Amino acid sequence: MVQLVRDQCSDEPPWRVCGRAALDLAITIPTQHMEAHMSRNPDHLVPLVYTAVAGGGVLLAVVGGSNTSMLIVGLCIAVAAGAMAAVAWRRSGPVRASVATEGWWKFLLAGPCIIISVIVAAEQGVEAWTVGLACVFSAFVLTGAGLVLGLTRLVNRRTPSVNA
Repeated sequence: MVQLVRDQCSDEPPWRVCGRAALDLAITIPTQHMEAHMSRNPDHLVPLVYTAVAGGGVLLAVVGGSNTSMLIVGLCIAVAAGAMAAVAWRRSGPVRASVATEGWWKFLLAGPCIIISVIVAAEQGVEAWTVGLACVFSAFVLTGAGLVLGLTRLVNRRTPSVNA
């Protein structure tokens, strides 16, 4: 492997080789980790997670739009996770009907429930802004995952299956 990296660095700029290796690691490691623990074939979970995180970043940018730092952080998260999602979707192949999307509504409802609990906790005097911000971002990611899974389920239901 070291020799392969040396050969690639002699043919291409080191920043391109490192970027390609980092991108490959960011997609391959989570996929291999999940496959090892789940003992099943790879599916579209990694691209869905990156897509949900990108959706959470967009929601964070929209909600915190008047605050410049929130807008920048949200957009950076959305762009980085969106790029990772695009590459992961491209590597995972076409979406098949086997994508488990039955529980999409649970993710969609979990987001607003977490936000409501953060609001209730803030009204009760809980002063944990860091935890609250992490919970709100997690709620955005869950809501984004619910939207992506729901749209995937809708597309899979409307696409006629091809019998070979």
